[in-house]
Amino acid sequence: MKRLKILMLTRLFPSHAFPAFGTFCIERAKALAAHADVRVMVPTPYYPQWLPGKEDWKKWTRVERQGTVEGNIHVTYPRYASVPGTATWLQGLTMAHSARRDLESNYGDWRPDVIDGHFAFPDGYAAVQLGRSIGAPVVVTCHGSDLRQYPDIPVAGAMTRWTLRHADRVISVSSDLMRRSIELGCPTERAVFLTNGVDPSKFSVRSQQACRTQLGLPLDRKIGVYVGFLIDRKDQSLILHALVEIRKQGAEVPLVVLVGDGPNRQKLENEVVSLGLKNDVMLVGQQRHDEVAQWMGAADWLLLSSSSEGWATVYFEAMACGRPVITSNVSSAKDAIHQPAYGSVVEPRTAVAFAAAMQAAMQTRFDENIIRAYAEQNSWDKWADNAMRLFVSLA
Repeated sequence: MKRLKILMLTRLFPSHAFPAFGTFCIERAKALAAHADVRVMVPTPYYPQWLPGKEDWKKWTRVERQGTVEGNIHVTYPRYASVPGTATWLQGLTMAHSARRDLESNYGDWRPDVIDGHFAFPDGYAAVQLGRSIGAPVVVTCHGSDLRQYPDIPVAGAMTRWTLRHADRVISVSSDLMRRSIELGCPTERAVFLTNGVDPSKFSVRSQQACRTQLGLPLDRKIGVYVGFLIDRKDQSLILHALVEIRKQGAEVPLVVLVGDGPNRQKLENEVVSLGLKNDVMLVGQQRHDEVAQWMGAADWLLLSSSSEGWATVYFEAMACGRPVITSNVSSAKDAIHQPAYGSVVEPRTAVAFAAAMQAAMQTRFDENIIRAYAEQNSWDKWADNAMRLFVSLA
C-alpha cells in the first residue's frame, strides 16, 4: 500500500538557532513518520543582517535553510518577508508565496497528499492557500494563541476566519478551542478535538530520591516544578506569591524550581529576593528536552499558573513521570486533569487559591502508577493512529 505523503507546515519547529521551538511539532512529525512519508516546511522570517534591530530579530538570520531530523524527516526553512511590529496581515500573504516557491524549488516531484498546517494564522492561512494551489486537502490545527491573538486584528482576523471556513478539517487541542473555532466560522462537521500527546519512553516514572540526589535537591522537602518559558502569560510570579501566602500561615513552604528561560528571568530573580524567597525558589534555566524528565521525576507535582494556554504539553509529560499537576483553569486544564487522582485545577487564579491547592497536595498521597497509566493512554503513538485515520479519510 502506498505511504501517504504529508507536508507539515509550521513556524514552530526546532532549528539550530532555536532548538526549543515547537518541540511538540517535532514529536508529532516523528509519530506520523512511523506511518507516512512526512516532510516539514518551516516558514522563517527574513531579516537582513544589515538592518538595525533587536538581537532577538537578528537570530532568525542564523536559522539553517534545510536539514534532516530523526534520520528521515526532511525539513526546509523557507524565508518569508516580515517586518517586526508592522502589518501582521502581510505575513499571511508573504508566507503563502514563500511556501509555494519552496515546494517548487526544493521538493522536486514530491507533492503531498495532505497538508498539515499548524496555527490558524499565518501558517494555517498559508497552508490552505498552498493546498488550493496544488489540489491537496488541508488540516489546520489550532493551538490557542492563534485564536486569542488574531481574530480581533482587522485584516488578520478576517484571514483567520477565512482559514477556519476553508480548511478541510480544523483540529483543536482543547474542547474550549474547538468551540471557539466554530464561533469564528469553522463548520461544525469539520471541527475535531484531538489533544497533543506524550512520548512515554522519554518521560517515565523514576526514583524521586535518585533524581533529587543527581540534581542536588533536598530529599526531605516537598518540591513543585514549573517547566516552560519565563514570559508574562505564564505568570510564574503567581507561584511566588502563593509561597508567600503559605509562609504567612506558618505552614511548611515547599521548594519551587523554575525550569526554563525567557525575558522575565531577571524580573523573577529580583522578585525572589524582594519577597524573601531565596531559600524557597530555584531558577535553573533552560534544560534540554531529555533532561526535563529528571526534574519532573524529582518533583512532587508540576505547577502551571498561566493566564492562557492552548494545550500545555507538560501536562502529559509530568503525568508520564507519575507526577500530578496543579494548574490554573486554562482552556485545556479540565480536558487533561478531569479526576482528582491526576491533580487539581485551581479556581480562581489567585495566589491564595494556589497556596491552598499546594497545601492540599502536600497532604494528598498520589498514586504514580495510576497517573502514569493515564498518560500512556495519551501517547504520541495513539495520537498518530487517530490523526492518520483523519488524514487517510481526506486523501
